[in-house]
Amino acid sequence: MLFIGDVHIYVSDLTLALRFWVDGARLEVAEREVTANSAYARLNFPDGGPSIRLLGPVDPWPEGARPPTGMYPTIRFDITASQFDEVLVRLLECGGTQVDEIETYSGLRAVTIADPDGNTFE
Repeated sequence: MLFIGDVHIYVSDLTLALRFWVDGARLEVAEREVTANSAYARLNFPDGGPSIRLLGPVDPWPEGARPPTGMYPTIRFDITASQFDEVLVRLLECGGTQVDEIETYSGLRAVTIADPDGNTFE
């Protein structure tokens, strides 16, 4: 058996990340633990699938050192939403950044979004 497991996303600020993923994407917090040295949350999609695990804190990019979003090696994943416009607006209001223009492929709209740490997905 081979399948994709949870997606791990390293974040510099768990509070900002939770705002983006919980308030913006409407994921559900299944587990959360914060200690003096680390923070962790497992978030579930309302309709199932792999969980997102937020791990941190990691050091943010030093001023001026962060490469342009989407221009460095990364693993990408897609999130499918039945209410594209509504989800996009919420993600942007909750600290996300739209990286490029909305495009249409085979009748589906897609756009690259960056979370508050610059992690990107479509």
